[in-house]
Amino acid sequence: MDLITNLQKYTEYSLGKTKEECSLIYQDITINNIDFSPYDLNNSSFLEIIFNKCDFSKVYLSGASLCGSIFNQCIFLYNTFKKGNADYTEFISTEIKKLDSFRTSYYETSFQDVKVIESQLVRSYFDNSKFTNVTFINTNFIECSFDNSKFENVIFIECHFEQTNFQNIIEANNIKFNNVSIKIEDEIKINLNDEIRQYFNI
Repeated sequence: MDLITNLQKYTEYSLGKTKEECSLIYQDITINNIDFSPYDLNNSSFLEIIFNKCDFSKVYLSGASLCGSIFNQCIFLYNTFKKGNADYTEFISTEIKKLDSFRTSYYETSFQDVKVIESQLVRSYFDNSKFTNVTFINTNFIECSFDNSKFENVIFIECHFEQTNFQNIIEANNIKFNNVSIKIEDEIKINLNDEIRQYFNI
């Protein structure tokens, strides 16, 4: 069965439009220029896939496993990604906007030339990851962790942090904070710039 047909059948099954059981499991293939917007990818499995110039706008991703995959020049917009897994994944020249990420793992994931905009990241774990030329804009980090990670040319602009850890950072080359806020106990400190680093021991 070709990919598009399987996407259609899986979406109908996922949305309860058909009782014909269907799974969505792919591994070790390359997918180019596919618009995934009409499809539901919850609880799907895309392992070690190379995605080139694919559009994931408004795709529901909760429970999906994207481990080991590469997203090159892709678009993520208004995505819900709860209790998912993106360990050992690469995001390259990709924009992520309006992402709702909850209890999702990005362990040992690489972000290169990426923008994350107006997103909500709650209990999302980026431990042992690498960030190169990455910009976070107006994004909330609630109970997240970046432990043992590497940063190079990374900027956080108008972001908010609560109970978020930056422990044992391996590299922090040109990491900047611009007009960010942090909640410490019951107090919110606002309009912070690089002085916020003292709370993260960076």
